[in-house]
Amino acid sequence: MNNFLYHGSAVQNLKVLEPRKRYTPAGKIEYSAIYATPLLPYAIAHSFPWSSDEGVGLDIVKDNISISIPKAIKDRLKVPISVYKISSENFELTKEEETGYTWHSTKPVQVLEEIKYESVEEALKEVGAVVEYV
Repeated sequence: MNNFLYHGSAVQNLKVLEPRKRYTPAGKIEYSAIYATPLLPYAIAHSFPWSSDEGVGLDIVKDNISISIPKAIKDRLKVPISVYKISSENFELTKEEETGYTWHSTKPVQVLEEIKYESVEEALKEVGAVVEYV
């Protein structure tokens, strides 16, 4: 694993990330944590609220992502976001999450760097992710 991870959020200008409960469709994760990933496009894809229950699909192919968004929630991709670069210290692989790209920590984490984007859509395009509206 890298010495750093990425955490995507619709909340900007954070200096410290605090553990929070995370919604999961299968309800598998019951503890509060900070979730992060070594894969920048994956962090961007998780920077805004969505659920597979709403028809959102996310696939990872060779460390890049493709995401399908129902047209009914397309406006969620118009919000500004930040991706926070954080130390991987105190993080462990989240075994309940099946992709193998999610890590978590139950301790607060200092932000090393903040990368701001004008929208989720802009960020996904910038990193070469495939976005499809269905």
